[in-house]
Amino acid sequence: MMNKPKKRTFKIIKLLFVVAVVCMVFSAFYNVLAQIDDIEEENAVIAEEIEQEKAINKQLQNEKLNMHSDENYKRIARQTLGLVEPGDKVYINSNDNK
Repeated sequence: MMNKPKKRTFKIIKLLFVVAVVCMVFSAFYNVLAQIDDIEEENAVIAEEIEQEKAINKQLQNEKLNMHSDENYKRIARQTLGLVEPGDKVYINSNDNK
């Protein structure tokens, strides 16, 4: 009679062990899925940043190509030095002289 309770106890322990291992495997699997989701979100953010940087790079390349044009020189002279071209009308704000 003593043998039957030992077998039953062993089966219960064995079942609990299997359940614990299955729970650990599912937990590990869930953690991996969560990490994959986080990485995919990071990749999406980085991909968006790359696209923005590509647009900025393209704009800078266009500016570089047009850097030595007459129009650019005129624009810089107007903005930084306040120069005007012949035929331009110049207005002086009298409030600025006070």
